[in-house]
Amino acid sequence: MAFISVLGKNIYYEEHGRDKHPTIVYLHGGPGESCLTYSYQAKMLGEFCHIISFDQYGVFRSDPLPKDGKLSVNDLVEMTERMRIKLGIKSWIPLGHSFGGMLALIYAHKYPDSTDAAIYDNPMWSALHTARAISGATLPCFEQTGNADQIKLCKEILKDSISAKEAFEKSMGIEMNEDVRRHCHVIDNESYNAYINEHIEEPQVSEECWGRFAAFRQKLFESDDFYENYLPLLSGIDKPQLLIAGEYDMTCGGYERKHFSQHAKFGNLETLLGSAHLSWFEQPEKYTKIIIDFVKDRI
Repeated sequence: MAFISVLGKNIYYEEHGRDKHPTIVYLHGGPGESCLTYSYQAKMLGEFCHIISFDQYGVFRSDPLPKDGKLSVNDLVEMTERMRIKLGIKSWIPLGHSFGGMLALIYAHKYPDSTDAAIYDNPMWSALHTARAISGATLPCFEQTGNADQIKLCKEILKDSISAKEAFEKSMGIEMNEDVRRHCHVIDNESYNAYINEHIEEPQVSEECWGRFAAFRQKLFESDDFYENYLPLLSGIDKPQLLIAGEYDMTCGGYERKHFSQHAKFGNLETLLGSAHLSWFEQPEKYTKIIIDFVKDRI
């Protein structure tokens, strides 16, 4: 396993296509998921580009967070820039999945000279709008099944007066039962586990590493900048931007997609029909092609 010291923290990273250009840095979601499940897709992209992927500070194989420490969204963005410098990479393309899409957007806005383009993979750009997208997608299912408690919860989240933090916290209580998963086209665990078993090597790590995501998420959810609305940043980025959105994705809903189409300079929206949140798993060949074509045409 490869590690790099960033601000005194050991960060686990993987590298594919070292001698190719341009460089893409993968920012995983979760929050706290790690780059493990993206390893196969990183290898596929590595046949065309130079790919860097890593476990964010506090996650899985990277150094754990101290119990009395704090963590913010902008801390993770800053560590990404410090990693670029440490690796000696002049500039790169942040590719963020889900929560990683928030990091990619902030990074591209904050470090334009380090950014060649930005790719957002079913991103979460706003805790409030993601919570509303999930509520709007699941509410019809709860109405069909007559689940009064969940209907009430979804409607509370959709109220105009609710704060981003309250909406997001309430959205964590939405039940992803079998009816909802089927209604919202969420992938089944059996297929996903089969993919993992076939394509992802088992990491030789301690049990403690597997559990680090819980502390990571808790620290992040306590940070005010996690609940900010970052959608307005899209209009301030003067580099090519690609949004990959699964047709049934609940993280990046219709509101976010419309905002991107209307405000992202040099923006390109690619909708993967039949996919939900994990497009790189559900349609891996098409997903790879979309990214490679975008890079070839614009970089």
